Amino acid sequence: MTGAIPGLLWLRPKVHYPYGKPNKKGAVLVLSNHRTMIDPILVQMAFPFRRMNSIATKDLFSSPAKERFFTLMHCIKIDKNNFSTSSFHEIVKRLGEKKLVVIFPEGEVHVKSGEEILAFKSGAVLMAHRAGAPVIPLYVAEKKKWYHRQHMVMGQAVDVRELLGKIPTVDAISAASVTLREKELELQAYYENQCRKEAKG
Repeated sequence: MTGAIPGLLWLRPKVHYPYGKPNKKGAVLVLSNHRTMIDPILVQMAFPFRRMNSIATKDLFSSPAKERFFTLMHCIKIDKNNFSTSSFHEIVKRLGEKKLVVIFPEGEVHVKSGEEILAFKSGAVLMAHRAGAPVIPLYVAEKKKWYHRQHMVMGQAVDVRELLGKIPTVDAISAASVTLREKELELQAYYENQCRKEAKG
């Protein structure tokens, strides 16, 4: 999926790096909060020189034309109510091919203003561990007005294998999911405390 120039001009995206820019090369699993249906485009703007592979629910592949379109956009079809081993292995395979994969671990669009990020799904942690890929958390901020600039906050890369060890346990996976959610909340707090006033411009 590639970002569109009109989108860049309209959204005027700005990415904040409170801990410095992470290494965006090679295999990367990006975990982002999920506010709107255009979030994949916004994430692509945060990684403008990478070809993005993102998950998409099977409902979006409801016709042959849509199937072709989302396949061409390098989307990975999943059933969020019955996540299959084939989807899991496809994501791990693409990470193994040194690709960038984007997952919205909240599992749904979460648009209520002022509320905390929903609990993260643990599957993303296990995928990153299996592929040996770093996880980069990204926070997409809410825009109060349509003409406001789009702000995002990107965190440091996280080595999941350091959190889980060689053989992850269920408890360790759950704890790592909580840790990644906490990092996402830190990015949200950074935006609220450091960037919100700028975002009105």
